[in-house]
Amino acid sequence: MDTTHLLSDQSMQKFIRDGYVSVKVDLPSSFHEALYDKTEKLFASVGNPSNNLLPRLPEIQKVFTDPAFKGAMVSILGPDYYLHPHRHCHENPPDRGEQVMHMDSTFNSISAVDDNHRHHHTRWAMAFYYPQDTPVEIGPTAIWPRSQYCNSQPPLEKHDELALVGEAGTVAIVNFDIFHRQMCNHSEKTRYMMKFLFARMSEPTRPSWNYQGAKWQESDDLQELTWRYLWHWHLGEQNGEGWDTPSETIVELTDLLGSDQEVVGIQAAYKLGNLDQKGLEPLIEATTGNDPVTCRNAIYGFIRMGQLAVPTLVDLLSYDRADIRARAADTLCDLGLKARSSLPALIECLGDQNDQARYHTAGAIGTVAPDQGVAIEPLAKALKDEVDLVRRNAALSLARIGQQATQAVSALTEALTDSDHLVRAFSVQALERNGTPQAMAALLDHLRVAQWCPTH
Repeated sequence: MDTTHLLSDQSMQKFIRDGYVSVKVDLPSSFHEALYDKTEKLFASVGNPSNNLLPRLPEIQKVFTDPAFKGAMVSILGPDYYLHPHRHCHENPPDRGEQVMHMDSTFNSISAVDDNHRHHHTRWAMAFYYPQDTPVEIGPTAIWPRSQYCNSQPPLEKHDELALVGEAGTVAIVNFDIFHRQMCNHSEKTRYMMKFLFARMSEPTRPSWNYQGAKWQESDDLQELTWRYLWHWHLGEQNGEGWDTPSETIVELTDLLGSDQEVVGIQAAYKLGNLDQKGLEPLIEATTGNDPVTCRNAIYGFIRMGQLAVPTLVDLLSYDRADIRARAADTLCDLGLKARSSLPALIECLGDQNDQARYHTAGAIGTVAPDQGVAIEPLAKALKDEVDLVRRNAALSLARIGQQATQAVSALTEALTDSDHLVRAFSVQALERNGTPQAMAALLDHLRVAQWCPTH
């Protein structure tokens, strides 16, 4: 696409570091005013439409086709990003009160393993759209910048937060895992913020922003290792550049994995991962241990280690504890293309008796090997699993496989009537990305049945 609206190197580094970027869409003020009025009437007549926000207010789609918005989203999630079916309009009337800082549930993205373990790779993002001018007085959404790589609430206060203010038409794009809250509305006007979830469909193999060869701007922040690693991941570098040998010993780093300062424990894991083979044994011991904090943090070490960690994680797929098997599958998923060699073991793990292990395995397959046809039949079979989360991730993996998933079109067509709404939605996406005449015919048939009248 035209690079005019893609993020710059500096803006992309800001997103990786701070967890947000704001854009202003090029639509007239009359558009936002009309949408605000229609939103007011909708809430007065039927209440909050929740996931039906876009069918109720289809004009919002113009925000998402705006070049400034698309350029930013392509930069962050790649050119084939996906508008997820979860969305919500947050109504903030005058003097309702304020929220506490929180992270959104992983129910709509990747359900967490190991005490709310969140992936650091940027595969999910949220867009917050304001249809009205939103100064601090009207109660915007506030965030804690740089909180997106934490699993538990960081030691931050109100004075550390940033209010996402802006004129009507402002869209804040934030990392899915950033801590955020609704501020108090001290005005006389209701504030609306329309939240939409977006997902990455393809792993990065090259920069998707307007890359001009910039180097990562280093700092002395405790999260520096995470940020720099993610910069190289977005560049499409499978293992990033070499790092300096840490000043701590392996024993010291192992002890730090369970630090009560989460950022210290995470950075210890990254440092162990940077030691390659020397850091592998402590990470294995932590991952197969019983301390939830140490287990959760250790996984980031495997991620930093990259392909070298894959054989160990494949071995853990057959561990005698189900939680370890699920943990291994989740980590292979997060490794993405670096874990391609794990595909045969993952396919076998789709038959695991443990629900969580099957769920994470189904999600991993489409991320680690989206171009391997051998996975299509097992994933199609998983669309009939008795567990909703397994069927959901199987459909999402088939969507990531896309054009090569023709063998699964019949199973995906049947999944359009699944009892779980996300299975249905991901199956629609999978059929669209497959694009064959059979897939498109199934989508048209589904559309004819799905038509509805908003007055009934």
